[in-house]
Amino acid sequence: MDACEIPVRDEWIVIPIWAAPFGVSRVHWKLPASVLHIKGVAFTLSEYEGEFSQQRIGELSLLANNKLSHPLNFDVLFEPQVKRLDKKELALSQPIRKASRISGYYKNCTDKEHVVKVYIHCISRI
Repeated sequence: MDACEIPVRDEWIVIPIWAAPFGVSRVHWKLPASVLHIKGVAFTLSEYEGEFSQQRIGELSLLANNKLSHPLNFDVLFEPQVKRLDKKELALSQPIRKASRISGYYKNCTDKEHVVKVYIHCISRI
């Protein structure tokens, strides 16, 4: 390793969001100071009963770097559980300022309460 290179690693940060029926949930999450870059985002659904009557179940909007950039505004679609997050990851390339926050909202478009887990794929300092 060159003396100028910073040792880094990939990591996933999980942000759980509880969604009330037809409600809007705020997202406000402090990233660890070691995070340098966001590579991608993936979603999973949990804690719901029955089936959803529609494909589009919500909308997620995320702001990064203390609301200075808006890297994601995305419709969340219902999909069966996936074993590997890298198969459903949305690629992003967002440099992160030190001690930054992720903020935004999740809008539930269904009549069912559920939890959306947002997985943020990051490059972090070791």
